[in-house]
Amino acid sequence: MKKSSLYNSVSKIRAVAVVSLLFLGALTLRAQYTGPRLFLDVPHIYFSAPDAENIGHRLGAGAEVAMNVGTHWSVARLGAGTTFTFDPQAEEFNKTTLWGPYALLEAGAGLYRTNGNQCAKDRASAFTAIGKVGTRYDFNKKAVPVDTPEDSPKQIDFTVGAELGYFYIRDEFRNLEVVASGNYLLNAKAFSATFGLKFFLNLRARSR
Repeated sequence: MKKSSLYNSVSKIRAVAVVSLLFLGALTLRAQYTGPRLFLDVPHIYFSAPDAENIGHRLGAGAEVAMNVGTHWSVARLGAGTTFTFDPQAEEFNKTTLWGPYALLEAGAGLYRTNGNQCAKDRASAFTAIGKVGTRYDFNKKAVPVDTPEDSPKQIDFTVGAELGYFYIRDEFRNLEVVASGNYLLNAKAFSATFGLKFFLNLRARSR
């Protein structure tokens, strides 16, 4: 009974995640009357803990490129990247290294790269504080966290999480954002966390 109840709960969460992803994506594509904001992250470089509960045995770094279509209050993101992780406590370090290439699709709602002036001027601070849902595909199943050693890695997973960011608007086209992000992977039943820098281009500023 417990297993059945847990399975039903996870299925409902997945359904909510997918519906929310589609809904938020649609809202973002409608955007504001001035049109959507377009940001290209090239790249996002970060420290990675793919399984925060097992952080002592799996740490690393990652790099990602992503296209963001958003407003000041929402965003839809399509990206791809890779992680490089290892077990810091292992005696034979080289036998624990893992490359984890992946692709992701996310949508978030909240404050997205904005401020009280909606980033209308340079030399000002801007922030990100969003809740997000998404789906992720890991190309290397060995890099996928598992709940128990007997479990089979799920290369396709659904995520629910949050993202916080800060940057100072020095240039209308190019900027650098400090970002912290956390996700819960529904299939893997694991929390992942990242902290790093996003170098991004404001593509609409370039076209003005």
